[in-house]
Amino acid sequence: MEDDFLSYTNRFRTAYEIAHRKIHHAVFAELQTELTPPQLFLLAMIHKQGTPKQSHLAELMGVKPSAITVMIDRLVQSGHVARLQHETDRRIVLVEVSEKGKRVFEHASEVTRNVMERGLKQLSEDELHTMVTAFEKFTAFY
Repeated sequence: MEDDFLSYTNRFRTAYEIAHRKIHHAVFAELQTELTPPQLFLLAMIHKQGTPKQSHLAELMGVKPSAITVMIDRLVQSGHVARLQHETDRRIVLVEVSEKGKRVFEHASEVTRNVMERGLKQLSEDELHTMVTAFEKFTAFY
């Protein structure tokens, strides 16, 4: 039984990693953006957080604040995000998604939905229900 479980674990990990990589490549092939994948990920994080502190973003991503500063510098230079000063503490630097960044984020979300939909349509209704339900249960554990 342990060997079967190990086999399923390895198969799941392989399938998950391959699916993630293929979806990622398909999205970026269609997206045609000047942003790199890490920049787009950071843009999505900023969008989700609202107007976060740079230091908070560094914590969320598990990187040093200096790494976030460099990434945000590039997003500011390209016009995708803007830096703001905190109202009461000038030492705190906040960031927010610009109108240009919002358009890119919305387009990326639409492309991602379309890519995922094309793949999910390859499954029968029963397979789709089983896969999504099982994956939701799996992710709820963490």
